[in-house]
Amino acid sequence: MKIHVYDTHVYTTSGQYIHFDVLVSDDSVKHVDKYAKQYLASLGVQIDNIKQSRCNFCHSEVANPEVQENIANLGHSILRL
Repeated sequence: MKIHVYDTHVYTTSGQYIHFDVLVSDDSVKHVDKYAKQYLASLGVQIDNIKQSRCNFCHSEVANPEVQENIANLGHSILRL
């Protein structure tokens, strides 16, 4: 399975820096921002607490089995960096 990697950087109003990748298939590219926001919410970071955010396409690669399973079940996978 070929996936697309979106390099994501977030700075919160409290100064916290969060760096993660959103991994998606061709079918889920349009939902990258939604998946990033869901992940941040799972960390307790609300949208109104974000000072600066960037989510850019980085590259495409072949997914490992764990990422493939996450994408099959959730539509995406998150890699915390």
